Amino acid sequence: MGPRTNHPIPVFFRVSKMYLTVFSAFATILSVVWLPLLSNGQSPVDDPTLRLRSDLVLVDVLPMQKQTGRIINGLNRDDFTIFEDGVKQTVSHFSRDKLPVSLVLLVDRAGCVNPFDEKIRSATIKALGNLKPDDEVAIMTFSNKVSLVQPFTRDRKLVADKIVNVERQHQSEQHYFNAAIYEASEYMRKAANPAGRRAIIALTSLEASIDFSKVTEQEALLSVLESGAVVSGILVKTIGGRIDQGIRGKPTSFLRHLGLRSGSLKMFVTETGGELAGATPDEIDPTLNRMVDNISTSYALAYAPTNTANDGKRRRIRVDLSSDVEKREGKVVLHARRSYVMASSSTQKAVGSRQ
Repeated sequence: MGPRTNHPIPVFFRVSKMYLTVFSAFATILSVVWLPLLSNGQSPVDDPTLRLRSDLVLVDVLPMQKQTGRIINGLNRDDFTIFEDGVKQTVSHFSRDKLPVSLVLLVDRAGCVNPFDEKIRSATIKALGNLKPDDEVAIMTFSNKVSLVQPFTRDRKLVADKIVNVERQHQSEQHYFNAAIYEASEYMRKAANPAGRRAIIALTSLEASIDFSKVTEQEALLSVLESGAVVSGILVKTIGGRIDQGIRGKPTSFLRHLGLRSGSLKMFVTETGGELAGATPDEIDPTLNRMVDNISTSYALAYAPTNTANDGKRRRIRVDLSSDVEKREGKVVLHARRSYVMASSSTQKAVGSRQ
């Protein structure tokens, strides 16, 4: 797969933990669209008033107590306020239901050191083995190129075998984050959980690097916004990882000012509402499990945008928490997607003509 020159308008967008979804008009997708109801526990597909709501934006939010990292429980609809391009929106639906996760694990195979040695492989296998039965996993590796090692599967034994046999490190190659995120986002369209949540988690030693791939940051960002995936990263804490960060990561911001292209894992994490955490090999298991669990159990909010124009443009989202919650809980950090792309009228007409 290669980068697109003309970007198709997404079928849907989804925010989980942290990610949002604008449901577009493919009838086969809309017929199984998830929209949990707070009031009566009714199945979303059983609600005729919501089944074909193509105008709703779903925003998944994870509120965390800043000092301790504790998830804030017991919140309700009135505790959240959503703004789109600075305009306050009305939250029409609210819930907190656990949903299955489609996870693409991105394993970095580039650099001066090996960020995926035998100890880390073992910890990764253990972490993925603890996922829920309905969660599915795909494995991709990246350096100067991106490879699909294992398509989506719920077979944990198959996943473990593929992790053990992940390709060797490419010491002379670079960390192409833009291409990796783009390819993982494009592959996410094959997820088997149409009503689930989507996550891309990178195992690497860097949070940014010079990127000479054919994919720009903006192309990769647009693709991940379209996929509805939340991007998170685990920065493996080893001596070699610190060396690699010093050699390849630290000059990134300086070289960017010189006009050289770079790829920033941290940027993708921030824009999609994910997490970026450092972890020693012994901490890989709990860190990876926490990230996936946070995605599956975030608060889900939905609204119909006051701007009804189908203009195909990117729109900014801001989620605020009521002052009462922060008075009670202290400083709270909200993880949520920062934007989405509205479907264009031409795309909707094209879809409608096929129905």
